Amino acid sequence: MSRRSHAPEEEEPAGSAGMERWLLTYADMITLLLALFVILFAMSTISINKFKQLSEGFHDAFSSQTLNAQNGRGLLHQSNLVNHPGRAQPPRARSSAPAAPTSPVQPSSSTSPGASQAAGAQPLSAISQQIQAALAAKGLGSDVQIVPENRGLVLRMLADRTYYATDVATLSPVGDEVVDTVASVLSTDTNKVVVEGYTDSEPIYGGPYSSNWELSAFRALNVVLRLDKVDHLAAGRVAGAFYGSTRPVVPNTTPANMALNRRVDFVIMAPGQGRTP
Repeated sequence: MSRRSHAPEEEEPAGSAGMERWLLTYADMITLLLALFVILFAMSTISINKFKQLSEGFHDAFSSQTLNAQNGRGLLHQSNLVNHPGRAQPPRARSSAPAAPTSPVQPSSSTSPGASQAAGAQPLSAISQQIQAALAAKGLGSDVQIVPENRGLVLRMLADRTYYATDVATLSPVGDEVVDTVASVLSTDTNKVVVEGYTDSEPIYGGPYSSNWELSAFRALNVVLRLDKVDHLAAGRVAGAFYGSTRPVVPNTTPANMALNRRVDFVIMAPGQGRTP
């Protein structure tokens, strides 16, 4: 039997079949990116005329005369803001006559310029006189120091016997009476009040409070709670703050000075000053 000889077939080099496939993918990606950039460029192009028409339309829509003429129908009912397909927009007619001046709104005779911002708030000088008179009537005038500062009228409660002993956050009965007396004056106005707690620089070892920060916080908190639960001062007017031993009024060099630094301050805000820390 004769053996047929076959010429060996030429084999394609390995990997040559897919060498050009990545070019197709790359070309498709470049084409898509080009189309994306063209679309973005078209979207970013602003027509000056259309922008002016839109600006004028918003100006007319939010003016009182236009709202009255349109009976509150809203922006979409303004013909100059809606571009109806196939309908030519007529040019805006401008009147050569000057617009009639509008009279400003006059405040009522019963309100002052600051009354709308802080209705019922009183000047700090008037509150200071009222508090001094109320405390003096009960024999408590020497236990409260009233200091006017830039942040407001500060009522500084003094004396260990009236307020706080070392590492104690509760008020004494005399301290409760002072807080109630001050609250009786504050209930007649709407000034904002910040209650601030402080301590001396003596470190705390053991006891119910772990640090002067915590002690000062509870001193302020107890006063705030009494103003709320007992004196029924509006909760929206009162805020609490605590500073530990970081803001002494006198150096903590003597026991008398340390007693002055163990305190709670009432900070009464001026009328219209409604932000509390």
